[in-house]
This record gives sequence, structure tokens and C-alpha cells, in this order.
Amino acid sequence: MQLNPTQVAPPSTPPPATSATTSTATSAAMSTATAAPTGPGRADLLARVTLVLVWSSGFISGKLGLRHCAPYTFAALRFALAGAILLVIALLSRRALPRGRMLAHLAVAGVLVQAVQFSSIYVGMDLGVPSGLAALIIALYPLTASLIAVPVLHERVTRGQCLGLVLGLGGVALAVGEGLHFDADYLAGLGFVVLALLGISAGTVYQKRFCRGMEPVSGNAVQLLAAAVAALLPALFAEGFDVTFTAGYWPVLLWAALINSIVGVGLLYGLLQRHGTSQVSSLFYLVPMVTAGFAALLLGQHLGPLTLGGLVLATAGTLLAGRVRS
Repeated sequence: MQLNPTQVAPPSTPPPATSATTSTATSAAMSTATAAPTGPGRADLLARVTLVLVWSSGFISGKLGLRHCAPYTFAALRFALAGAILLVIALLSRRALPRGRMLAHLAVAGVLVQAVQFSSIYVGMDLGVPSGLAALIIALYPLTASLIAVPVLHERVTRGQCLGLVLGLGGVALAVGEGLHFDADYLAGLGFVVLALLGISAGTVYQKRFCRGMEPVSGNAVQLLAAAVAALLPALFAEGFDVTFTAGYWPVLLWAALINSIVGVGLLYGLLQRHGTSQVSSLFYLVPMVTAGFAALLLGQHLGPLTLGGLVLATAGTLLAGRVRS
């Protein structure tokens, strides 16, 4: 779970892909998302559904990747592969490359939004936090980002947003409370997921403040490569770059890098260009529910009644706040 921070504010095993097919897939994703008419057409509906499915699958690909790889190592490899491919696409298509202060600001935003968020999610899930619960906590980031934006961007928080935040926190409390056990690893895992929430929230505000007008492909390449460097440090010194390169690992890594990081972002940009922030952000309220369904089907992580109730309550709170903002 993530909207690209320039605008708001991140599976099953697929066949392997190459960088050449990735460029085609990215272009196809953006054209599919932008080709629809203003009204709800088939291509537009397909783009919306695909975006929710792709974004939700990111939590599952992370959990599957942890079976073969330590958390920071998996994050570093995902970011490096996706960033390198996007950089090649940017160079081949002669897109403007960021320089000077913009380059530095993009690197900072990338570390917060990508490295802090996803590395912390992976650590949290590795310590026992279910994928659906992690997605639910991260889904609160539009609300927490709004709170951070008050002193930084001088934005106002309405009563509706406050009510949405209360409902969202109540939903998370229900979901966390049902499976809460005072195990040190589990509690630490929850702490890492909260850190991920703070990372994407702070990164969203930072990018809105300092990275306006970034070029989408080259800008995301810089952010991903900066995130790869940031994740590589703990991967080397804390994990010893712990990875087992088995046949089952490569499809998961390719899915996370190519589908989650590249195709997902392509769909996101296309929909944002066509519809704007408020309509697209509402799609992400579905991510925790879909992630919970994927987790039950693919990982055997079944949620209890309180957790399901928490999902509904938190989704309602975030939806309320989003409608009030729009």
C-alpha cells in the first residue's frame, strides 16, 4: 500500500519478465489508464481494478520474498532492479534527468517513501505482523500525512478529517487488539509497521513541499536508486546480504520490481492524469480489504471478526476524510 507522493501522499507468482518487456508494459499501463473517456468506460474500469490488485499484491510479494531473503536485502534488490530499469527507460526516451537541489530532494523523498516504508513493512511482516494488518495500518497514511502537513505546509485539518482519523485509529485498534500478544518480536513488528506509516507520511509531505514538477520516470528512478542504497547498508551490515537465489525467488523479485514498482506506478500516473487526486485516492481505500483476501488465499492468513470489523471501520474513516478533503 502507496499513492505516489507527487500526487497524494506504496501475488501470485508471475512468469519472468525482461527490461525490454517492462518498458512496453509501463507504456501500456499508462496508455490503458489514460485512454478511457471522461465517463466510466471499460478501459478505465480495467485500469482502476488492476491498480488495486497490483498495489494489494505488493504486500503479498513482500511476504513471499521473505521466505528466500532477509527484509532489507529483499528491499534493496527490489529497489535496485526497478530503479535501474526506469533509469534505462528514461535515458532511452531522452527524458530530462533531475539535477542539483531537485536531485537531492528526490533522494530524500525516495529514502522516506520507499526505503523507510517498504523496508519497515518487510521487517514487520518478518516479525509476525499479518499482511492484511500491515496494509490496514499503512492505509492510514493520507490522514497522518494531513496532520504532518498542518505545521509544514500550513494546511487546515477539518472536523471531518479529525472524525475520519478517529474512526481509522479505532479500526486499527480493533484489528491489532484481536491478535495482540505480548511477544517481543510481534510488538517490535508492529513498531516497524508504524515506522513505515511515518515514513510514507513524512515523505509525502516532503515531496509535496520540495519536489513539485518532477519528471515521472527519471524522478522515480532516482528515488528508487536512493532507496536501494539506503536499504543496502542494513542489508550488508545487519543481515550479511542474506538471500537464497532459488528458482522460486526470482519470480517474486521480478513481480515486486516490475509489476509493483513499475507497472503499478504507470497505472497510477495514467489515472492521475485523467481523473485527478481525489478520485484515484479513493481506490486505495480498497487495498487493505483486497490484501486481506490475497493473504487468506495465498498465505493462509485468515482474519477474525474483530479484524474484519476493524478493516471496515478504518476504511470508512479514511473514505470519510478523503471525501471531506475533496
